[in-house]
Amino acid sequence: MTGTDKLKPLIIGKSKNPRCFAGVKSFPVDYTANKKAWMTSELFAEWLLRIDKQMKIQKRKILLFIDNCPAHNIIPNCQVIKVKFLPPNTTSKSQPLDQGIIKTFKTLYRKEIVRKL
Repeated sequence: MTGTDKLKPLIIGKSKNPRCFAGVKSFPVDYTANKKAWMTSELFAEWLLRIDKQMKIQKRKILLFIDNCPAHNIIPNCQVIKVKFLPPNTTSKSQPLDQGIIKTFKTLYRKEIVRKL
């Protein structure tokens, strides 16, 4: 394993069935929705269990590092994913993606999705 594997991004919107998705059969993302379009404990737990199931089928084990975001407070019992928390208050040092890369990723990904639709 090289560490280059990528999961589909989880996109959280406000509408369960956005009109712009009408007629689209498959997405290059995992999409879900809630009122504020925020990650919640329940969404995170559902996502983690779904990934755990996929990785178990592939006979893979995962070590997942996560921050202390309030949505990460419920960690379900996973069979092949082991979760480790990053030290609190170290986001700027341990998570360089928070330095603008995430915004750039979102912008470029949106453009690519629209192009493919």
